[in-house]
Amino acid sequence: MPDSNAKDSEPIDAGSVETAQTETAQTETGPAQIWVVSDGTAGMRLQAVALADALRRARSDCNCEEYSVSPHAVVRLLPRLAAWMPGLPLYATRTGQLQRRPHTGQFPDILITCGRRMAGLALALRRRAHAAGTPTRIVHIQDPRLPPRLFDALVVPRHDRARGPNVLVTTGSLNRLTLGSIQRAMMDMPSRWLGTTRRTAVAVMLGGDNRRYRVTPEMAATMARRLADFAEANAAQLIPVASRRTPDGLVDSITAALPPNQVMLPQDDEPKIYPGVLGLAQATIITADSVNMASEAAISGKPVMIAPWRAATLDNPSGEAGRIRAFHDAMFAAGHTVPLGETIPSGPFERLDEMDGLAKRLMELLGR
Repeated sequence: MPDSNAKDSEPIDAGSVETAQTETAQTETGPAQIWVVSDGTAGMRLQAVALADALRRARSDCNCEEYSVSPHAVVRLLPRLAAWMPGLPLYATRTGQLQRRPHTGQFPDILITCGRRMAGLALALRRRAHAAGTPTRIVHIQDPRLPPRLFDALVVPRHDRARGPNVLVTTGSLNRLTLGSIQRAMMDMPSRWLGTTRRTAVAVMLGGDNRRYRVTPEMAATMARRLADFAEANAAQLIPVASRRTPDGLVDSITAALPPNQVMLPQDDEPKIYPGVLGLAQATIITADSVNMASEAAISGKPVMIAPWRAATLDNPSGEAGRIRAFHDAMFAAGHTVPLGETIPSGPFERLDEMDGLAKRLMELLGR
């Protein structure tokens, strides 16, 4: 829950942030040592690494180390206690994944963590660092459901509830893509793909099963029919691309329903076509379950259309609920995306480009 303190009531947007905590943050010069500490979960890790990359673009003298750990149950479930009792055990002894823990007694200038289960570990590490004479600052991504004042900076998406003078609010999820990296990846694609630019090429980014629902055969069949109708109406060549969550067989079942001359798939011996396909395609269709893919596709500034898995309405065109619906509603309102219709919209589309500006303002907030 957000802090009820009156001074924490106003958000700081990534595009209009003011330097906060001036009474405690002193401007620091010299190289900054950054640690990214995650539990290895792909979505959490990639957001933290993306923010570290952006900080390094903002300050070329920043150095970054990445660690993967399993937080101990005590610091995971009782994060406030970890803030006041840093001597608690930090890491789980039973782990099903390979860990790379920070060296004992060494601490960074900036510690980046992501997700609620990492919040207590971050607070305990900072307390230990301060006791050792290192003024470590915590940058935590996503709402930890703790008072923002416990952290040096929070970076949260607009659909999270945390707000305060040290809270930076973004529209999309944090990612490592830039317009330049998309264009470079496009030029590295096999030559046969570049020929698709002579036609109306549309990338189709498929998500899949998630904590809210599973993609049933009926949902897949409905999506396939809608994509087939779209391809026919726009004389478009569709390029389906699977994500980590795409169930086995989903791409095949959807592809089978598309006109054979209007679909193009990567060959087994080809390198990954993502993210180059975002630069290649004239437009992109994203299934509504994925915040990350919608955020990444919107970097291109091209038409990005959101296709619902579940029943959509005029009031809720994404068909989603809760925080995911709030994300899509904000993206629609800002002109970054539109609901999938019968044809490719003419635009204009507002390119989503937050990372470098976010990094600059975060450094200002931290006094660096």
